[in-house]
Amino acid sequence: ATAPSTPRARRRGARPPTPTRATQDDSCADERSSRRDVSARASGPRGGASVSAASTVDSDAHTEPYSFFNLATAEFPSDWTSPTARVSYNDSPLDLALMAWFMRKIAMAIDTPMPSNISYDEFIALCFLQMQGRDPDGQRDITLGIMRSLMPPGGDKIFRKLFPTNKFSLELNAVICKIVFAWMVGPMEVESTTENDLGEMIASKVHIKKCRWLQESGCTGMCVNMCKTATQDFFVNDFGLPLTIKPNFEDKSCDFYFGLTPPPIEKDEALTFGCNSTCGTAVAAGEEGKPCHKLRKYEGP
Repeated sequence: ATAPSTPRARRRGARPPTPTRATQDDSCADERSSRRDVSARASGPRGGASVSAASTVDSDAHTEPYSFFNLATAEFPSDWTSPTARVSYNDSPLDLALMAWFMRKIAMAIDTPMPSNISYDEFIALCFLQMQGRDPDGQRDITLGIMRSLMPPGGDKIFRKLFPTNKFSLELNAVICKIVFAWMVGPMEVESTTENDLGEMIASKVHIKKCRWLQESGCTGMCVNMCKTATQDFFVNDFGLPLTIKPNFEDKSCDFYFGLTPPPIEKDEALTFGCNSTCGTAVAAGEEGKPCHKLRKYEGP
């Protein structure tokens, strides 16, 4: 974003009745957006994650179908918005096939044997191996290489011609993201926003309700180096389509803003966040003013 990435907290307020279905949908979207636009900085952005008032508000427990043809399901507990709550996932055969394909790509890139068991736990284990012995750029470059290997020759040039930065391109990419990457991060929803370089109300924001990758790894560095930075660089530099990713390290949600140019990564406030206590490689988790040791140095706004 032209504005730095910051955590978001949710506040659930009463929703007034609306006269029509259309206005009700608009009201719901506005309410969700405004709740997430409340800054979650009760104890400052640096160091460990704080617990906001939103964390104490329970949501209804529910099962949600997602991913290709809604064949996968996610089990949300009643307190799923709290930082420590865990969503359970049931992968579809198609999702497992995609997972195996991506795992094979990682294993080849880091020259390690492919796990015999295809599971999300094994996927996360491979991601931690990808981090070993590599600085933030090295971690990012492995992911970038994998993403580029998925394209046919000249695919980036074709993408730039088919998808210039306009309303149609941004909205289509948001819909594609919601489906294609659900196996990796869990259920998502597309929302309208004016946070884009066009300054228009566009359905170009993809909200990840609780990122599965961040939940299972608990790793701030993995999120920033291997997902946020790599994916932003891929879309901006290879596809020519602006994308800003704003993870919320408090409740483990995340927002993808298609059409919004990100700040230089060295000036992105995502670099100020500390290790998560659930990460197996955490150092000084929760310590004020102590960024995750796997992140590059923050150079300020």
